Amino acid sequence: MSGLRIVGFVLAVAGAVAAVFPGWFGPLTGGHELPVDVFSAVERRVRGGMVLGVGLAFIAVNALRPWSMSIPTMVFYFMAGALAARLLGLLVDGAVPKQWLLVAVEGVVMALAAFWLWRSSESS
Repeated sequence: MSGLRIVGFVLAVAGAVAAVFPGWFGPLTGGHELPVDVFSAVERRVRGGMVLGVGLAFIAVNALRPWSMSIPTMVFYFMAGALAARLLGLLVDGAVPKQWLLVAVEGVVMALAAFWLWRSSESS
């Protein structure tokens, strides 16, 4: 197992824990203060989800070339981590209409990255 994959696993676990327990990771998730509203509470979890996504990207991408495969793969996994944490936040903290808009945006970006991967693998 390569060093980047080990770093990826560590980041993925740390990001998942930060998304579930944002109070434990104050500097990463925005301090130890309680969030003032539901939107802020969900956003604290999303920061941990972004770390999760970076970890997943390190696990998934084993070579930077070809760029047509590595870039959409990194975008896809980064968004997957953020989306997973956002959905967890919506379930635990409550729903806000603006959060659902962000879920839709992240879903569209993931779909575009998946389409790019599909088209790139089709031509190979």
